[in-house]
Amino acid sequence: MKTRASLGLGVVALVLAGCIEQPQTGAGLYGEYCASCHGADARGGPEIDPPAPDLTTLARRHGGTYPAVFVMSTIDGYAREATHGPMPIFGALLDGRVETWVDADGTPTPTPVSLILLNEYLAGQQES
Repeated sequence: MKTRASLGLGVVALVLAGCIEQPQTGAGLYGEYCASCHGADARGGPEIDPPAPDLTTLARRHGGTYPAVFVMSTIDGYAREATHGPMPIFGALLDGRVETWVDADGTPTPTPVSLILLNEYLAGQQES
């Protein structure tokens, strides 16, 4: 009987673990929201017309500095121009917990945590 009870408790623990929301990661968010167009390696691709840009060259294309404000405002849609093609606005990505993000000039801005995580992930994907 002890074995059955132990096995039953183990099954209950696994079921409950599946119910606990896992913390978000920038890589996970990228995979969920961005990889289908920009590719798993963030190098863009011809899956859409016009082709999605290579996200590993953002810093190079912006004078050697990763353009965090540009990236986040493009994702959230606030500063999106017609040149960004069919990029959708990600409402679900922008919902949820908000933290204060401080830009390079020291300006604090209330920002969705998921947007901060995704931005940090993309910053880490830049070519050296």
